[in-house]
Parts: sequence; structure tokens; C-alpha cells
Amino acid sequence: MKDIKFNIGCEDIEELINGGAYYVDKTAYLKNILMSSSEVKNSLFIRPRRFGKTLNLSMIKEFCKLNYQNPADKTYQQKLFIDNGRSLAVAGEDYSEFRDKVMGEFPVISISFKTVEGSCFQRAVSQLLYKFGMIYDEFDFLSKSSKQDPDDIETYRANKKFCKNQKDELYEPQNLSKAISIISTAIPQIGAMLYQEFGRKVIVIIDEYDVPLQKAVIAEEPYYSKMLEIIRTISGNTFKKDNQPWLYKSVVSGCLRIAHQSVFTDANNFTTYGMGDEPYTGFFGFTQDETGKLLEDCELSDKSSEVKEWYDGYRFGKQHIFCPWSLISYCNQALHSDNDKPQPFWINTSGNDLITMFTKNSMEAHDAGNLSKLQQLLDGERVNITLEEFTTYPDIHDRVSFDVFMTLMLHTGYVTYTEDSDSSGEVTIRIPNQEVLSCFRAKQKFLYGENNPYWFNQAMTLVDLLLENKELQAQELITSMLMSFLSVRNTRSEFYYHGFMTGVLGFACSAKGVEFHEEIEKGSGFPDVVLKKVSTDTVTVLEFKKGNNDRLARIDSANYATAQIIEQKYAEPFLKEGYSKVYGIGIGFGGKDCVVKSLGNMAKKK
Repeated sequence: MKDIKFNIGCEDIEELINGGAYYVDKTAYLKNILMSSSEVKNSLFIRPRRFGKTLNLSMIKEFCKLNYQNPADKTYQQKLFIDNGRSLAVAGEDYSEFRDKVMGEFPVISISFKTVEGSCFQRAVSQLLYKFGMIYDEFDFLSKSSKQDPDDIETYRANKKFCKNQKDELYEPQNLSKAISIISTAIPQIGAMLYQEFGRKVIVIIDEYDVPLQKAVIAEEPYYSKMLEIIRTISGNTFKKDNQPWLYKSVVSGCLRIAHQSVFTDANNFTTYGMGDEPYTGFFGFTQDETGKLLEDCELSDKSSEVKEWYDGYRFGKQHIFCPWSLISYCNQALHSDNDKPQPFWINTSGNDLITMFTKNSMEAHDAGNLSKLQQLLDGERVNITLEEFTTYPDIHDRVSFDVFMTLMLHTGYVTYTEDSDSSGEVTIRIPNQEVLSCFRAKQKFLYGENNPYWFNQAMTLVDLLLENKELQAQELITSMLMSFLSVRNTRSEFYYHGFMTGVLGFACSAKGVEFHEEIEKGSGFPDVVLKKVSTDTVTVLEFKKGNNDRLARIDSANYATAQIIEQKYAEPFLKEGYSKVYGIGIGFGGKDCVVKSLGNMAKKK
């Protein structure tokens, strides 16, 4: 098997190329992005996490970046993109004129908001200030240049010093205000100085613009409106229509398409490219051809069907796109270990918390509609939604609608468009592949276990109700839990309901110190479940039956269950043992509902 080097998680094109790692060539897109018409001055690319946004933006930066010490020198780009033995698209003869005009010709201001977060607003601003401080460090030569206005140099030095010395002192209001001012104006200030220094327009790159907004929503002390104002001000000052002539083009990336009026206020010629927008549908992620070549290079072509099942399924425009993070991780595993079985590589990221929160909120609200639609997706079915344009980042704590949540999931890569669906307005979605399905199922397992306090408390309450013979309250609670339980659509078999009840009661009884027995031989047969609490001298015998999905059928099933308890003498052994409270309860199930019937305290009837 071939010895191919993979640099998993590498987001720096120079490190990847010079390190000899495998690279799927995306340089063919450079010409469109950087030489497109003046109508597309600023580009916003919306793609899911782990689809190569940062690496592609690194490619743009390194290809264009001017040698600030020797502006005529392009040997860095020549070595990185042309003379590397890889035959990249941009090295071709048809790109010769493009290279002359663009390669190594522009000052580049590049910043990533990927790690900007904090439990409170001040900490998030501190993270932003740190990142802008790095930009001031990068272009410090401007503060020593005779071409610059002395007032601009003074401001530059003061801002750089503040970024370094005050980023941890933002609890003081005057420092916080100053920090926000610097963050809001740093890019246009430095951009104008670079234009003055070199007489060349500047390229601005902002990676993951929406991460600070997402983190602001889910923070311990949410601060969304304050962070939105900062991002909006950065955008307005950098991309405004009446800007100075220092800006050539900008490229911005993110996961979520937030309405222009909310973030990109007064933006000049701003064009958003979503997952269905040409000509960039293949710019992020791996196309089918790129995936086929990767597997061939790794001598893994015989695994293509498994790879497709696990990592394909995304539809960007008319193209099938594979998740690059997962595909590279799989190939690396298959080549450098004994394990060539696909597995999830993409799930341990923050987006999964959104699934947990939405499902938990729907459970607490008893929103059977939301939960039923989630189950449809889990069953491999298609679901229709109306895409929502976000004027603010959705606050998942507020029990957002299913359409809002699924639009968010579409942007973050958890669902995708079906083959025959439009990509705007009314659309049809599905879970793309086995990897994402495993993520949903992992969250489902968590939500219905003891680690979820809401679900666990319901199960604990149900044990008490059954041991206290409170049949109507138990009926209401079981029905509520059935409504919430995502696998409820699998209602064809009595074994399903049996598994549901034993699963719920089993872990709750263990926590409460209640004896739990499943299908033990008692009397003339086997009752489905027996609960025994010695401290209160109580036994509850449970029998489950399934009927059709209507009330009369459920009543008949419950009566049939109680009759079986009597006929098979399930309670006799406990009555002989002298328990003072022995309850016989039959439960008739059908669809998402149940009927609970009790025989009362059979010890008193003896």
C-alpha cells in the first residue's frame, strides 16, 4: 500500500505543500475569484464546518501576498504554486497572464474569527483584540515608514500598544470602549496605510465571520446584540460604499447566511455564494472525481461504495460533494492502521450541541410535530421545509421553529438538499450520509439516558407513579414520553413498546433502589415487568399489549393485559410472600398513545 502523507487538520497551504502532504488542487478557482468583474468586489462563501474554507482562504492569501521587503520578488509564490512538482492548475500556461497580474501583487490583510468566544462579552472582545494585535505586529514596518503621515503612525503605535497591554484589562469601561473602537477601525486604517506605502490596492480576507455571533448566543452570559454591533461596524468600515480606493477585493467565509441588512450594512458590491451557487459549487469539499482520484492514489478504490455511503450525500448545486475532513481522516486511518472500516470523524464539534438543545427543547414543550419530523430524517425519509433568512443568529434556547432549525442544520452540514429539490424557498432535505446519521443517533441515545436530567426525571417519576398505583397520572406521563421518544414511529411490534418501557424503567429503578425484573417466571407464566420496593412493602406487576391506533383498541388491549395478569396468576407468588400492596397494571399501546388499567391492590382482594 502506498505511503501517502496526510496532514489532517492543516489549514495552511504553505505548510501542506512544503510538507509534502496530499493536496486536492483548488487553484483553478483563483482566476474567477480574483479577476472577476468589478460587480463582484466582495465575496461571501457560506459552507459547513470542516469543508476546507480556511485552507482555501490560505491559498488565496499566499498566492496574492506581496513581498513587503521586495515587492518585485515573486520567488515565494513561484516555489509554492508553480515549481513544486504537483502540476497545479494555476501553474498551467492558460494562467500565465493571470499570474502576471495577480500572483504576489497585493498587500493582504487576513484575519480569522474562528476561535473568538468567551463566557461574557469582555472575554470575547479580548479575543478579538488579540487577533487584531497580531495584524498590527505583522505590518509594524508601516510605523517606521517615511511614506506615512506622522499622525497615522502615532495612531498605529498607540493601537498596537493597547492591543498588547490592555487586552486583559477590559473590565474597565473606558478600556472596553477603546478596544471596540480599535477593532472596528483597524482594517481600514491598516488598509489605507498599505495603499499609501505600496501604491497597490489591498485584499481583505475574513475567515469564519459568524463564529463570534454563534458563540455569543450560547455563552453563559449571552451578548449577541453587542457582538453583532461589532461585526456590523467592522463590515461597514471595511466594505462601505464610499470607501477610500485602497480595497481591491475581499473574501469572507462563514457557515451561516445572515441577512445583509443585519451584518453587511452598506456593503459595496457584496455577493453571497451559498451551497447551490455557481461557479463555486466544487470549490469547497471534494467532488466525485477528486474523491475517486484520492481513493485510487491510496489504492482504496475497492472501498468506494462504503466511502460513498459514509461521506458522500452533500448536494452543492448539481454536484455531489464529499466531506474532506472525514475523507482524509478515513484514508489516513486505512493506510496507517489495520482498520479500513469507515467511522464518524466529523461529529465531535460544537454544532452537535444544537441538535441536543433543539431536541431537548422539543421534548420539554411536548412538541410531537418537531420530534416526528426529526424521526422521519432518522428513518432516511425526506422532509419539506421553508428556508428562513436569518436577520439574527437563531437562538436555539428560544425553541425556534423546525424550519429555522433545519435551515441552520443545512448551513452547518447536518442535512442537505435532495436531488430534485430547489435550493431556495420551499425545499426538501435529508440526512446526507451514515456519518451524520450516527451523530444524530448518538445525540438521541444521550437524550434518552440518565445523563439528560429532563428525561431521567420523567423516568424516575414514572417508577413512583406505578408503585403508587396512580394509573391516570402514569398514563399521561407515558403518553408524553412516547410523544417525545424519537423512535416512536417504529410501532409495528409489541416488542417495541416492551423495549421502550424496560429501557425507561430499568435505569430509573437502578437509581432509585427499586428492584426491576423483566419477564421472570411467576405464577403460570412470565409477566413483562415486575417492580418491587421492599421498604414500602410494594410490588407492581406490569403487562403490555399492543392494539390498533385508536382509543377503543387501546382500551381493549389494556383490559386484555389485566385479564392475563389474573388468568396467569402473575401476582400469586408476591401475595404468598405477604406483600401488603400488590398492584396489577395492564398497559394497552397503540401509535403514540396508551391506556393504563389497574386491578388495584390485589393483596386486599385475597
